[in-house]
Amino acid sequence: MLQEVIILAGGLGTRLRSKVAELPKSMAPINGIPFLKYQLNYLAQYEIKTVYLAVGYLSEVITDFFGDSYQGMEINYVFEKEPLGTGGAILQALNETKTEEILILNGDTLFQIELNDYYKSHQESKADFSMALKPLKNFERYGVVKLNNDNKVIGFEEKQFQKEGIINGGVYILNKSVLDSYSFPHKFSFEREFLDSKFLELNFNGYSSTGYFLDIGIPSDYDQAQKDFIKYDNWNIDKSWTLFLDRDGVINTQIKNGYVTSISDFKFIEGVLESIPVLNNHFGIIVIITNQQCVGKGIIDEKELNSIHDFMFTEIKKQGGKIDKIYFAPQLATENSEMRKPKTGMAHQAKEDFDGIDFKKSIIVGDSLTDMELGNVMGMKTVFINPGLNGNFDKCFTTMKDFSKSIS
Repeated sequence: MLQEVIILAGGLGTRLRSKVAELPKSMAPINGIPFLKYQLNYLAQYEIKTVYLAVGYLSEVITDFFGDSYQGMEINYVFEKEPLGTGGAILQALNETKTEEILILNGDTLFQIELNDYYKSHQESKADFSMALKPLKNFERYGVVKLNNDNKVIGFEEKQFQKEGIINGGVYILNKSVLDSYSFPHKFSFEREFLDSKFLELNFNGYSSTGYFLDIGIPSDYDQAQKDFIKYDNWNIDKSWTLFLDRDGVINTQIKNGYVTSISDFKFIEGVLESIPVLNNHFGIIVIITNQQCVGKGIIDEKELNSIHDFMFTEIKKQGGKIDKIYFAPQLATENSEMRKPKTGMAHQAKEDFDGIDFKKSIIVGDSLTDMELGNVMGMKTVFINPGLNGNFDKCFTTMKDFSKSIS
């Protein structure tokens, strides 16, 4: 069976900039989860041992998120110091591989073929190279692949409207020695200079599959992925679940290098007030847990803090929402208190107050890694409200409004 895979994960995602800013295309969030994670979850179902991620643009986002392993698969990174094109990126990664037959995936495409059957087809056809093909109807975004009766690739047609045809699904099996037998430039297009140029002189096997296919490279298909991928990470939330919310940076705008010290300082983040009633429809209990060392520092007292929270509760109630209780830790960070996040005191206090809280059926939403650390220790699901993707968490959204939309 195939043991090594190269994923081309260095794409800039230029056409997705209106939807996803400052992220590699392969890390574009689908329902709060990086696209690349869906690909790796798919591969983990098989016997893949090693993944080579060909990375370039903002590579640190990928390396920080996945580290050196994922679900038992070793992850190695092959860095492009300059854009090499798809061919150059594959050649560079091939220098790191150890086996002859290599699986290659595009980092912006999910094509759920049966890999064992695909590999069997590659071997039985004695192919130099295999392409996974997807039958489509009424399309114009993709070119068409032509096969003979033995499923050998005999030609390619340019992009134009087609009533039906089979397209290149972007999942390949390459015999490493075949590519090594050619002299390609340092930078080249795999599609133009290998696929389009070598199919007549080599045995290109076509493997057709009706498995799910989606390329997120354009905004409309990226939006479609938000709907289609829900089934892959559905937490089956119902009224038996509890939602823990951080306050500053999640509910209200965080004051940089300062504190909310009065009602006039408290500014709801756009979309929060309309999101709380939506979340009430899904969760049985919603509580806030927040570090407030401004009290410990003597900047404000607990009475003033309670006034701010009364205002917050009132405004949420006006919009039809409800927060069951708020817990705050007034201690200084230097005190190392069990109440202050990432310590778990506030979470345990909430469980004492509400019999229905089960941490295995709880989600914590926060904008700091201390929130994520608390959630991981308690066995909660973790949702990071942050435009970046660094840290150990389950899902990431830019705002709580995005989170609420994802479960509605």
